[in-house]
Amino acid sequence: MESIYSYPHYYEIAFSYRDIPGEVDVMEEAMAKYSKIPVQTVLELACGNGPHMLEFLDRGYEYWGLDLNPTMIEYAQEKAASRGYSPKFYLANLADFRLDEPADFLYIMMGSLYVQNTEELLSHFAAAQAGLKPGGLYFLDWCIDFEPLSHNFDTWVMRRGGIKVTTRYTTRVHNAPQQLYAENILFTIEEKGRERSLLHQGLRRAIFPQEFILAATKLHRFEFIGWWNDWDLKAPLGEGRGEIVRPITVLRRL
Repeated sequence: MESIYSYPHYYEIAFSYRDIPGEVDVMEEAMAKYSKIPVQTVLELACGNGPHMLEFLDRGYEYWGLDLNPTMIEYAQEKAASRGYSPKFYLANLADFRLDEPADFLYIMMGSLYVQNTEELLSHFAAAQAGLKPGGLYFLDWCIDFEPLSHNFDTWVMRRGGIKVTTRYTTRVHNAPQQLYAENILFTIEEKGRERSLLHQGLRRAIFPQEFILAATKLHRFEFIGWWNDWDLKAPLGEGRGEIVRPITVLRRL
């Protein structure tokens, strides 16, 4: 079965439930409150199809994207070119990347901080440290596992332009001592009376809150600013016992 990442258009539809302008508003709010430097260049790690790219470009920022998948990067480039933009892209691994120059703001979306082991996690922070100017923010969406990943299940349906994409997301324990989980993302696509399926199967290492803090602030030059629930900078985690949904985390480069 072919990979979901080989079809950026379907991938974009599947995750189109997000409020992109609203999310950029929150990132700008974080910049205004916590960044010690003015922000002109924003770098998205694991950018994929660049869902926030046009919104940032329309607001006057210089957008850079980094991803391992050339098909995704090409799709994002074409989308930007159709609007007259020519952002910079890096074909690279987020666990070990090097930039031409550091960015003012770094961000990663939808739990895309994929690493296989502790060495890759530490390598990622070293690369992020080098890739971000002192005083700049690193903004992470859903990348820290505040709750176990064992036996998670979620499903949703999105439609656009006569195309229906049903997404089924599951995780299960693969190797508990190594904090490795098997992750499956299945797209079932209905288009012009036909049905097809695309699948992602992979392993991801869980990243727990206190080891995240240790790796970022004790082993690398980041300052922990905070983490909040459901993209709301007025809802810090640790206060209350409600469900944790799409938590965001902010670090600042020392």
